[in-house]
Amino acid sequence: MKKLFLLIIFACFIASCNVTESIAFNQDGSGEFLVTYEMGEAMKAMTKAMGGEENNEKKDGGEIMDTTMVFADIMETYKDSVAALPEEKRLAMEAVKDMYMKMHINEDEGVMNFGMGMDFESIEELKDMNQKLKKIQSLNSQGDQVGAMKDNSPLGKFMGSENSNVAYSYTDKGFSRATSIKMNDDETEEAIDELFDETDEGNQKFLEYFKGSFYNVKLTFPKAVKSIDIDGAEFSDDRKTVTYKTNWVEYLKNPKLLDVNVKFFDE
Repeated sequence: MKKLFLLIIFACFIASCNVTESIAFNQDGSGEFLVTYEMGEAMKAMTKAMGGEENNEKKDGGEIMDTTMVFADIMETYKDSVAALPEEKRLAMEAVKDMYMKMHINEDEGVMNFGMGMDFESIEELKDMNQKLKKIQSLNSQGDQVGAMKDNSPLGKFMGSENSNVAYSYTDKGFSRATSIKMNDDETEEAIDELFDETDEGNQKFLEYFKGSFYNVKLTFPKAVKSIDIDGAEFSDDRKTVTYKTNWVEYLKNPKLLDVNVKFFDE
């Protein structure tokens, strides 16, 4: 379990993976929130970097997993162990007990996807989602090591939930996604300059991982979408599902690129 948590944390903070944030609404305003990390290519790169075999023939019979783990069920099954945890980790478990993790692994096909999400009754329940994702990170015993890795790189200033928050709004007329950044303008500008310093070979190596990676947003509504104020968005045939994305490098420069306003057709 600890290794599994560590893989998910790396998925959150290493850029060589695609991320999809999806929200699907029901007619009554309830729905599902899910962030999925596609780590297949990231794991290949990490294996290669650690000296793994690169050119061997592909072997069948690898691990296959397709499962969902509900934190509330884990807490009930292992309640004695949970009660014995340090207070910080026990409170973190309490904070995310309404969430779950989805795992889909197929080694033969190079698929390794991890998702963290929750079912919600109203959009208001998503207001603390960044904090909940942070709580999941804190459950990992290696969290301090990952935090140190982030803190020692300007890249870390832009990753995770510490320096930004996303607010969602959903009404009969439309939907919005709005990012607020906690760093002030001077700190943000300084961090961006440091991150994209072409003379720093370490930073440039990190950025290489970002070039082919994207942050995707997928929104599904019970009503057809009339308009969306973002370029390059794609619609389903019934215009009830809309998807858009931005490159990770551009996202690091400006997380607000994923913000959007959606208007529905009047019924």
